[in-house]
Amino acid sequence: MNEKDNIPPKKRRKGTSGASSGSVKVSDGDIYKNVIEFEETEVQLRDATYDRKRFYEICDEYRNLMVEISELKTQGSQAADKINEKRIQGCLLFVLLKKLNRLEKFRTKQSRETLYKAKQQLDSYHLQLQNLLYEILHVKKEVTKCLQFKSKDEEIELVSVEEFYKTAPESITRLELTQNDMHQLKLARLEWELEQRKQLAALCHKLQGDKELVAKEIQKKRELLDNLTPRLKTILEATKPLQDYLGLPLDRIRKQHEISYLLPKPLYVLYVQVDAYREACDPLMTVAVNGDEEEARSLKQSLAESETLEESDSDQEDTTEFQNRHHRKLSKIDRMEERKKRLLLRHPLSVEIVIKQKDGNSLSLNFSYLVNLHVVTVKPQVNLSHAIHGICAGDLIAPQNILSSLFPSDLGLDSPNVANLYQLQHMGLDGFGSYISELGIPYIWAQNIAGLDFTGSKSHEIMEAQPKTAVSQACVENVMRGIRQRLKARLALCCQLQALETGVVSVPHTLRKNFPAKLCCTLSSWQPVTWEEYKSAVYTATLVKENFVTHADSFYVCVLTRGTAKLVSLIAIKCDYPRIPPIFCLQLLWHGEHNSTNNDAVRDMEKELNTHWMELIQGRSWGQTLLMCQIMRLMSCFDVFLEASGATGIAPPEFPRDKIFLKPVKGRNRCRPYKYLQLGGGIFTQR
Repeated sequence: MNEKDNIPPKKRRKGTSGASSGSVKVSDGDIYKNVIEFEETEVQLRDATYDRKRFYEICDEYRNLMVEISELKTQGSQAADKINEKRIQGCLLFVLLKKLNRLEKFRTKQSRETLYKAKQQLDSYHLQLQNLLYEILHVKKEVTKCLQFKSKDEEIELVSVEEFYKTAPESITRLELTQNDMHQLKLARLEWELEQRKQLAALCHKLQGDKELVAKEIQKKRELLDNLTPRLKTILEATKPLQDYLGLPLDRIRKQHEISYLLPKPLYVLYVQVDAYREACDPLMTVAVNGDEEEARSLKQSLAESETLEESDSDQEDTTEFQNRHHRKLSKIDRMEERKKRLLLRHPLSVEIVIKQKDGNSLSLNFSYLVNLHVVTVKPQVNLSHAIHGICAGDLIAPQNILSSLFPSDLGLDSPNVANLYQLQHMGLDGFGSYISELGIPYIWAQNIAGLDFTGSKSHEIMEAQPKTAVSQACVENVMRGIRQRLKARLALCCQLQALETGVVSVPHTLRKNFPAKLCCTLSSWQPVTWEEYKSAVYTATLVKENFVTHADSFYVCVLTRGTAKLVSLIAIKCDYPRIPPIFCLQLLWHGEHNSTNNDAVRDMEKELNTHWMELIQGRSWGQTLLMCQIMRLMSCFDVFLEASGATGIAPPEFPRDKIFLKPVKGRNRCRPYKYLQLGGGIFTQR
């Protein structure tokens, strides 16, 4: 311990403490600054190794001093003076430790500053290095550009040297210079190329003049033809009144016939046969050919070119390198998409048939031909003179439903051409059903009126799809009549459903005599249901199992109420309505649940509706009111059931007797009087 380090702390406190005047505070601030500067200077002069060694020595001395103080305390009050002396020495050692700690802090601060300066200098050097590397890279790129520079004269295809010496004159060849100097040879060849191009330009200019003279002559003749065209049009316009008077739209017919020759063979057969039927039997029907005539003209050439391209793509071997495989995969995907579009290609011309009714409603049928699938599709569209509202009615006249099952099992969900299934699978397509909204519906009857018969053709004839006129002639009349009847029946059914949705149950006055004058129950609900909801009911299981009802039918639920009794009826309407009447399945909710499986009276009620429906109709327009008549018969049977149950004592007399019947039940099966007889005011009796 040196004398400088052993300065008593009391003297230092006297220098740093004192009165509270302002001059003393300034002096304290100056002393602190001077001390800081002194210690910073002292850090540079002192050896860090010596300070570390001194630190360990002071720690050992301090530790020994604490041990001595501890031993002196065991001696009692006799060692008090020695303890105070040891305490003073300990405080001095502690002051020295604090000083050494401050010196170490200064050294650490100086080391960090030195490190920071070194890092800055290193970053500066690294930035300079990056700049130099970038400049080197830039110079290399410029050198590469200079080495790869190509002059415009290199793009000119010059004649060979042998031909140059043979054809060029001596004034250009200059053998004494060009044979030994490649640069002069290049200049001479360029000069000869310029001379040849001047000669060709002069020849082109001369030929251009001759071409203009020929074009002028062509223009004169074209003007003569153009002047002739208005005169011919004037003559045709003058004959239009005569055509209209005689009912001969010759211009339109002539244009349609011209376009019809561009139709594919199946659509041409369809157009000819349906137009002949229209002219002979159905004047309310119109037939027209629509589409792009120019595109139809160029279709044959494009199809031939695409087939050639497809064969070359399929037979081509893979000879590309590894680095181009990714691009080859993309091109394969593009080719696959192009093949899908080509497979589903539709002919640009189509045949439109419009079947009109006297009330102004019409059905438009747009027939198209898929060139590569070899099938005919149809897009129906109903055009109404008066709008029909309601969810139930709208579903029946939807384009995908209006002609469904026009003939048995002809839903149009799959292509009648069996080869199409494998064609679509080969292209990775699910099936034809997903493209019906875009391409149309491939009904079997649409193939037949186009002369195509896939069911009777042999395997090698299916892909060729050659239409036969005899096939079309045999079915055109039946198909057109069936479509007209379907349109009439669907519109009549839509009107009935629209009335039922609003809760209105009524029949024409001529049929009112088949029903009692008063019906006590009311129609509280009429809603459509899905096939899953229909087949999940217990009382419809038999019909579903025996395939009397299928998913192609339309399903509705009708709810009749009277007092506390409720009759729920699930109704299945066939696509061929009214040839096949609606099928009713009943469930009575009154003092329990009753249906045909557990109640004979409910079963007889179903029998009355499903088997004796012919008693409800009469006249030629019976199909327009069949469903409404069945609903009214259901309401009358419901009233009879409730009133007869009260009369027999089976149930409490909740419902007053309003209908006239002789016996509420009859026979071993206790049948209800569901049959209505027009006697007097009308009575009900058992069958």
